[in-house]
Amino acid sequence: MVLVPERFNHFGIWRNAEAPTDKAYRFQAKRVIWPWVGPAQNYLHWYPQLGDILRSFRPDIIDLWQEPWALVSAHACWLRNRILPNAKIVMESEQNISKHFPAPFRWLESYTIRNATYAVGRSSGVINVLRNKGFTGRADIVGNAVDVELFHPMNREECKRALGISGFTAGYVGRLVERKGLMDMINALPMCPSEMTMIFAGAGEFRAALERRAQELGRSAQVRFLPARSIEELPQVMNALDALILPSWTVPSWKEQFGRVIIEAQACETPVIGSDSGAIPEILAEGGLIFPERNPAALAMAIAHLKANPDQTRQMGQTGRLQVERNFTWRRVAEQMRDIYLHCMESNHGTIAAH
Repeated sequence: MVLVPERFNHFGIWRNAEAPTDKAYRFQAKRVIWPWVGPAQNYLHWYPQLGDILRSFRPDIIDLWQEPWALVSAHACWLRNRILPNAKIVMESEQNISKHFPAPFRWLESYTIRNATYAVGRSSGVINVLRNKGFTGRADIVGNAVDVELFHPMNREECKRALGISGFTAGYVGRLVERKGLMDMINALPMCPSEMTMIFAGAGEFRAALERRAQELGRSAQVRFLPARSIEELPQVMNALDALILPSWTVPSWKEQFGRVIIEAQACETPVIGSDSGAIPEILAEGGLIFPERNPAALAMAIAHLKANPDQTRQMGQTGRLQVERNFTWRRVAEQMRDIYLHCMESNHGTIAAH
C-alpha cells in the first residue's frame, strides 16, 4: 500500500494526489495535519488516520519516503512501537550535509534514526551523514529514476528546429534560483564561442538577474529563456541540447543532492557538464565533464571542449545512456527496493510506503 497526502505543497504550488491508473495498485490519499507550516514547510505534516491504517493493513515494513527529521517519520516509528513492534522501518534521505537541526527536528531525527531498521540514501554522502548521526543498521544507495521510454534519443536537429534554435547549444533545465549557479553560465559566455546558444528552460525569480547580466556583457543575443515545460515536453528540450549544464553552488544549508536532470539528459544521450557540488560527480560519472563550482572560466573551457570534439561528445552521450539503463531506470530502482524489503521481511504480509 502507498499512502500519500490528499494535498501537498510542492515548491509553493498546491497539488492534489494523483491516483494510479492501475486499479489493482493499493493506494490511499489521506488528510494530513499541518501540510505547510511557514519556515518548517512540509516537515511537520502527519496522518491522523495512520494508527488505524497500521492496525487494519498490518504491514511487515513501513517505508518512510520522507526525511528522518520530519514529524511523519517519527510519528510512524512511535505508532509502530505501540501497534506493530515487529514491523521493520526503512528510512529514506537525500540530506548530504550534516546539519544540527533546532528543536523539535533534532529530537524527531534522533528518534527515527534509533528506530530505523534500514537506511536508503540517494548518494554516498547521505549514507555518511546518517552514519555520523549514529545510524548503525544496514544502508544502501538507491538513486532517483527516469522513465527511459519517455526520455530517449531523438533527432537533435529536428528538436532544435522545433524550438527555433540552431548551432551548438548548451543549456539548463529546472528552477531559476541563484544556488543552482546559473550566473556562472552567463559569466562564462564571453569566454565561449560567439556562435553558440545558451538556453534556460524553467521559471523562477532569478531570471531577471540573469537577463540583466547578459545585457551588461553584451551577450543577450546568445541567451534564450524558455518557459517551464511539463515532463512530457522535456525530452524534446533535452534532445535539442548538445550539452546540459548543471552548475550548482554549495551553500551552508544545501549542496546538490542528486540532480535529476542529469539522468533525464543522459537518457536522451545528451552529455552533461556539471559542477563538483554535492552528488553531481557521483551521478554524472563518465557521462560528461566536471568543473570546479563558481568557476565560469572552467565552465567555458568544458563547453569549448565538447564543441570542438563532436565524436567524444557523442560517446559521452552514449555512455550516459548506458549508465542510466544500468542504474536509474524505474525497473532498476524497483528491483533495489524489492531486495531491501526482502532483506527486512520476516514474513510476507505486505508493505506500506508513507510519503
